[in-house]
Amino acid sequence: MSIDAKLVAELRKRTALPMMKCKAALVEADGDIELAAINLRKQGVKAAEKVAHRELKEGRVFSTVGKNGACAVSLLCQTDFVARNNEIVSLGNQLAGELMEKAPADQGTGDSIADFAMADGKTLKEISQDFALKIRENIQVGDYARFNADNSHVGVYMHHDEKVAVVVELAGENATDNEDVKTLANELGMHITWNKDVKALTRDGIDQAWIAQEREIFAAQVQDQPEERREKIAEGKLSKRLKDVVLLEQPFIKDDKKSVAQAIKEVGDKIGGGLELRRFARVSA
Repeated sequence: MSIDAKLVAELRKRTALPMMKCKAALVEADGDIELAAINLRKQGVKAAEKVAHRELKEGRVFSTVGKNGACAVSLLCQTDFVARNNEIVSLGNQLAGELMEKAPADQGTGDSIADFAMADGKTLKEISQDFALKIRENIQVGDYARFNADNSHVGVYMHHDEKVAVVVELAGENATDNEDVKTLANELGMHITWNKDVKALTRDGIDQAWIAQEREIFAAQVQDQPEERREKIAEGKLSKRLKDVVLLEQPFIKDDKKSVAQAIKEVGDKIGGGLELRRFARVSA
């Protein structure tokens, strides 16, 4: 049957799928565009199921910064070629902007926002299905972080390979629109990017189960020591280990003679009114 080119173009506009797939769907549906769209959606679900098991070895992080805050989100895929695909890049940039405006939470995963609807009404789950049908590749949203500024400066450090981004929020009486604070935010993002062991801002933020596990390991390591000294030595090892994973206690990447906490205090003293690192998030692909 003959299919009007305008009908094909309309279906392509709705689905963003190739012209030939749209035309074939319209032929199968006898020119019924609604039925064709439904059938394409079903094909997308099946295609997504077929590629869902494929390993997500590549990806890219996208970010946006505005007066009200900043956001970073990762898109995961199978190949580097697809990670650099113009459509993927366009989707990533659009998603970062839309999450900045209406993310359901400050942080989350692709699973937690699978039903997040983009401006065109499509959910992220549906978009993933479309890509599976279009290019036969597993594409998923990874992690995201969206921090709104609240009398604070929120910045994003993007690593040069665009596979890691760090969102940080620095708060203080004179923290907004201050160049020293902006520089520090960028340096802290760089620090967190390189220090993959960072688990929390302070010791209070460390999971107690992890601490218990580390304590058990160090206790086993000191069994050859005098019994009366074992606990003290093990606790010393644990304290040193905590310094490796607690951000504020780590040697600052720009000057390892001072801690991250000291670097923040110095900038706070310089600008007046003090400065506090409220939170951070590492987003990677």
